[in-house]
Amino acid sequence: MDEVELDIGDSYERQRLVEYGERMRAEDEQRRHEDMELQSQTAYLRMRLGDFYIRTGKIDRALGEYRRAIKMDQRNALFRTRLGDTYALKDMVQQAMTQYRMAVQCDPELPEPRISLGDIYCRFGMLAQALAQYRMAVEMEPARAFYHFKLASVMAASGRLTEAVEEMRIVVALDAAEAFYHFRLGDFHLRLGWLEEASAEMLAATRLAPWDTYYLIRYGVVCLALGHIVEAIDAFRSALDIEPDNRCYRVLLADAHSQAGLQQEADRLLRQVGELNSYEMEFVGRRRLEFHRATEPSDIE
Repeated sequence: MDEVELDIGDSYERQRLVEYGERMRAEDEQRRHEDMELQSQTAYLRMRLGDFYIRTGKIDRALGEYRRAIKMDQRNALFRTRLGDTYALKDMVQQAMTQYRMAVQCDPELPEPRISLGDIYCRFGMLAQALAQYRMAVEMEPARAFYHFKLASVMAASGRLTEAVEEMRIVVALDAAEAFYHFRLGDFHLRLGWLEEASAEMLAATRLAPWDTYYLIRYGVVCLALGHIVEAIDAFRSALDIEPDNRCYRVLLADAHSQAGLQQEADRLLRQVGELNSYEMEFVGRRRLEFHRATEPSDIE
């Protein structure tokens, strides 16, 4: 009888030990999960702190925070991208490229390191490599206007202007409220000699950002090339109203009056200008060259 009771007792104790072990394993797993979650949150906070330091110009502090974040989560592609971007800010290009490539290995579907890697390639004139990276980023997030803009920009830099225009049209469709995108599309049209299209996009840019005198001046030059003298004079005057001391704008306004046959008014404006410095002469020269190129037949396909 005692032997039977002992066997029963042993069985009961063994069952209790099994249950206790399972409970301990479950509690250990829960603690590990909580530790990992806390570590992940802490690493993310490190990244956010690094972002704050970047915005406030404290680059070395940001570098330290991103490194700490990576120590906590070495497979996080976003942390490595941030670290690479900070290296790039410090012109530590090789270290930046290493981080971007590791980020791509950690998460091949994340577009951010591909954009940053493309930017590094552009810096060194490796446009084909940059184009490939930007294309992949666009495929991953086709609704991001900025990614399409990067792709269009490298297309234009490669001399593929018609493709750049098509890509910029997608950009404008995705973000029609951004003045710069309209301006850049207008600039691409202008390079191709498509003056009406350039005028429409640059006009859209001036309406979205009426305080931006550069948009006004570029729009005025296109109007002048189209023979829309009144619109050109209005654009140059608007720019001069915003920056009344800008001598370059006064010279361009004088050019518009001269083009309209109002030479006396043009001479009066020029007498107010005096002698331009080298920077001002270059700016006016660029705009005049732009006008003359726009009025010549284009051989760009």
